[in-house]
Amino acid sequence: MEPKKLGMIAGGGKMPVEIIRHCNAIGREIFVIGLESFASKELLKEAPHIFARIGEAGKMLKALKENNVVEIVLAGGIKRPSFKEMIPDWEGMKIAAKLAVKKMSDDSLFRAVIEEVESRGFKIVGIQEVVPDMVFKEGVYGKVKPSKEDMDDIHRGIEVAKALGAVDVGQAVVVQEGMVLAVEAIEGTDLMLSRVAAVKKEGKAPVMVKVTKPGQDRRVDMPAMGLQTIEQLKRYGIGGMAVEAGGILLIEREVVIEMANQEKIFIIGINTL
Repeated sequence: MEPKKLGMIAGGGKMPVEIIRHCNAIGREIFVIGLESFASKELLKEAPHIFARIGEAGKMLKALKENNVVEIVLAGGIKRPSFKEMIPDWEGMKIAAKLAVKKMSDDSLFRAVIEEVESRGFKIVGIQEVVPDMVFKEGVYGKVKPSKEDMDDIHRGIEVAKALGAVDVGQAVVVQEGMVLAVEAIEGTDLMLSRVAAVKKEGKAPVMVKVTKPGQDRRVDMPAMGLQTIEQLKRYGIGGMAVEAGGILLIEREVVIEMANQEKIFIIGINTL
């Protein structure tokens, strides 16, 4: 069966361009809406695209309809937008008013937005459905393998990270010889890693563990790791990372593995069930 035409709402980073190149390689039609202040015109050049502010829901929905989009994927990073970027158009105002009457966590807000978009005749799909090879699988990536002591820290990290996710705090931790050096909260993974240098001990290098939250909607909120993560592990003396197989995305796979091999950093996908 021929794949349905894909629409992408694109933020920053390399993930949108990887999706565009994958679609071009397999002959799948794609139309992209780049979010102003986040998406790069240079990275979207290989696909038909327009730009819109986050608040311009009407402009986005109209463009998706006019371009015969059936399925929509959300990809790329979005930092806290400015007030100007959030100013809604008329359709955006109607959607915002509908959502404002409900008290929501981030997860329930994601689900409400999905329901609203799908009520307009579209289907939201996850990145893992569009590019299955981008999802971490179980096993070691590259030439460097974790030691038995690393695996002990990894199992400790999974336990702690799952507990954090259950109360919607964060998804990642750094562990050294059984001690939790840092946990991820609102600041994100990169800033969490930056705190490790001040508290780690001499001896065995710490490890980072990242998992998904229980009940996380993987269509719109799937964590990703990439070259920047490996650079941070190197900078702060962290020996490797373990991520939940089937739950985390790997961006720029070949480049990431090459750098990890050079820096003797291990990468492993773990089944956390």
